[in-house]
Formats: sequence, structure tokens, C-alpha cells
Amino acid sequence: MYLSDQDIGRMEKRYGVPPVERMSFEMGEREWANLRGSQAHGRAHDVTLFVFHKGRLAVIAKHNYPPGLYRAPSGGVLPGESMTEGIAREMMEETGLEIRLKSYVLRVHVDFTHRKGRIAWTTHVFTGERVAGRIRPRDTQEIREARWADLGDLSGAVRKKLITSGSAGLRYRALLHDRVMEEVAKRRECPGDAMQER
Repeated sequence: MYLSDQDIGRMEKRYGVPPVERMSFEMGEREWANLRGSQAHGRAHDVTLFVFHKGRLAVIAKHNYPPGLYRAPSGGVLPGESMTEGIAREMMEETGLEIRLKSYVLRVHVDFTHRKGRIAWTTHVFTGERVAGRIRPRDTQEIREARWADLGDLSGAVRKKLITSGSAGLRYRALLHDRVMEEVAKRRECPGDAMQER
């Protein structure tokens, strides 16, 4: 991972020290190959953004996602970028939105495994709010669609699709969403409808 401890420390000082979680997922051959392919320059991280606007959450769908399946946008910070720069770039590419960060809400150390292989990955999760822009992806090579989603849908039908997709990565995203919504509710960062029954 090429995010520096100094940059992470600056984000913690500005946006809070997040709770730390640990998870583990076994991947199939194709997902493992995709994850390995994303490790340019030794990358072993992503930044995931939960951006709220009028009680809804910005979500994205990649081209290989089945209809009706969405998740919070995420991506990697590039070598030489600060986390702030990488977050702004990723959000603009995936959603077309300019955002303001609010909290460093969660850090997850996750082991992705396949047979005897293991990749130690870290997800840095931030909450934010829309400042400007119309939601639509700019990087249409990677992102099929970006939209605002109702929080109830993400805790219900969409969550079920993520869990039952057969994808370890999407199952991880569903559990990450659950955990972030718990933290958001504690911090009262979005409307009270954030925590609806599944």
C-alpha cells in the first residue's frame, strides 16, 4: 500500500480517527484475477465514499453488475496523490460530483484469499455531501451508471442482490454498507431513515 502514514494521519486529524474492523473473504478465480490486476504500483487499498444528498446516497453500477445492483463509489489513490486529491478525482470520475468530506467513518482491514494466496487490503471509508455537479459518471469505461438511491432500497432489495450475487467482493460491499450505516446513525450524519429494517 503506498498511502503514507503521514497522509492517513492528516485525514484522521481533520476528519476523525475511525473505528477499525477486520474481515475475510474467499474469492473465486475470476475475482481473484481482477483484484490482482488492480494492484498496479503495489496498490492494496481503496477509498469508499458515502455521499448523502436529501436523504439519499450516491451509488454506482459497473458494466458487469446485473440490473438493480448498486454500491457506494470507491477507487484507489494514485501514487503521488494525497488522499484528498484521490477522493476528489475518484468521485468526479465515477459520479460527476464535487463533494465535501465530513467524517473518516471506518477503516477495514480485509483479507481476500484464493486457494493459498492472500491479499491484505485496506478500505478507508469517508462520508461526505454533494457540493456541486449532476450525478452521472465521467469514466464510462468503468462505470455504467451513477444515481441517487433511497437508503431503504440499499438496506433491502439491493443488499439482498449483493449478498446473493456469488461475488465475494460484492458481499464485502454489502457488509461494509451495513457497518457504515451503523456508524452514520451513531454520528447522526444523515436523516433518521438511514437505519431501516432489513
